[in-house]
Amino acid sequence: MSVDQHLKVAQWHIEKARKHAESSDFSCGCPINDDFKKEIAEIEEKLEQ
Repeated sequence: MSVDQHLKVAQWHIEKARKHAESSDFSCGCPINDDFKKEIAEIEEKLEQ
């Protein structure tokens, strides 16, 4: 993917996260897979430092 495509996907995910934050009934249908879990763990680890 190009930089522009990555930014567009990131913006899409931010909008989905906002909807999750606004409503506990919101379901985006995004799958959580092992790759995403690993990426989330890496980000959380960096935030803790």
